[in-house]
Amino acid sequence: MSVSTVLSTAATVLYYIGLPVIIILRLLSAVLIFVAAPVLHVADYLIHGALWPMPDHLQTLYIYFGVAALVGICTAAVLHYSMTFLVRNLGIDRIAEERGRTLSSYRAEKTAREAEKLRQTLPKVGFKRIRLDSGVKEEYSDWRKPGKGFGIKGLLSTTILEEEDSSEAGF
Repeated sequence: MSVSTVLSTAATVLYYIGLPVIIILRLLSAVLIFVAAPVLHVADYLIHGALWPMPDHLQTLYIYFGVAALVGICTAAVLHYSMTFLVRNLGIDRIAEERGRTLSSYRAEKTAREAEKLRQTLPKVGFKRIRLDSGVKEEYSDWRKPGKGFGIKGLLSTTILEEEDSSEAGF
């Protein structure tokens, strides 16, 4: 066998071994390009907009705000990582777990107290308290709220009576 025959046979074998890999890579690249097309389109517009020459008075502001954004991002990153390091090493995060009463627990307790006061004010029938449906509960709770029922204060609660005209001329 000659060297050229061995080389051509080896090349043919390598081609047919690598052909499935090449086909899979082509399909993957086609799918990735299809999925990334909107992002690439927007990036193209952003790059053209960033490279567009701008007037001198806007270029100064552009540089100023760009540097301010970079300084802000760097400062935020340094603060985040340093505080995370301190909290982890000093054990400060355990304080949040030992916290007492929360706002939701306070509201639940207040609702329970108001319901108990409402039950105490209801009339008794025999030895049992009256069972209330939601309509009666709403009526009683509405009556207990300030500004409802008796004792309404303000201009809307007063009645202004019109005076009768006593003159005969109709003035």
